[in-house]
Amino acid sequence: MPVIELANCTGCLKCVKDCPSRAITIETGDIADTCIHCGHCIAICPERTVFPDQGEIVPLRPHSVTAEDFSLFTAGIRSCRSYQSKEIPENLLVELVTNIKHCPSASNARPLQITIVRTTEKIQLLNKLTEDSLIKLISFVTSPFISLLIKLFAPKMDLRKLKRYQKSFLAQRKINDSLICHHAPAVLLFHGPSSKTGMLEADANIWATYTSLHANSMGLATCFNGFIVKALGKNGKQNHHFDLPESNRIYAVLLIGYPKVKYKQECSRNGPKVNWA
Repeated sequence: MPVIELANCTGCLKCVKDCPSRAITIETGDIADTCIHCGHCIAICPERTVFPDQGEIVPLRPHSVTAEDFSLFTAGIRSCRSYQSKEIPENLLVELVTNIKHCPSASNARPLQITIVRTTEKIQLLNKLTEDSLIKLISFVTSPFISLLIKLFAPKMDLRKLKRYQKSFLAQRKINDSLICHHAPAVLLFHGPSSKTGMLEADANIWATYTSLHANSMGLATCFNGFIVKALGKNGKQNHHFDLPESNRIYAVLLIGYPKVKYKQECSRNGPKVNWA
């Protein structure tokens, strides 16, 4: 638990009022076990009398990123599917994953783990396993018997489009040996225990998004890879290939590397439909 040193406490009650779980009794300096370890009490205390259960208190420094800067920065970020044959220095990868401690989470339990896949052999294996799984899935869905059931119970599903995609995918596989991973020099797997009540999928996508922004600020480029998540995410049978616990599932995947190309123009895309309630 965080620790409150009452000797230097001025009784401003900022920590008490900002605690989302109402766990602080300032008169005695006690913090109840309902504490969710969000760190608000440490971050808000003007006297620095609340100490974290791990790590040190680090004062925040002013930043110069304006709203316009952020808008311009994000306008230039695109999914990268063409990477240089250049390794990412280990210290940059360490910096990326270390910074995730600053990322918010949906549940605040933070049980997620990150596995960095960066050997050519492992990335090629990840690519092959995903391709095989996708081909197997599409072949199953487009088989005569299943197609008949889909026409009866899910008539809106475009089976012809799916068959065309299958044909194109198989053709591309013959000429592209990295159809899924795009020869990325590093792949981040965000994984954790399989849970129906937790919010690990939300946490993984939050962390992957922050990491993508951070990586782009370093001159790297990223690509969210839903194919790997769909193909291997729920199937722990392949986890041993990448030293993942068998009980874990993959919730998000991020390809990272140095981009081969640089984009010169902003490409507008459809924004979300907005409703005012």
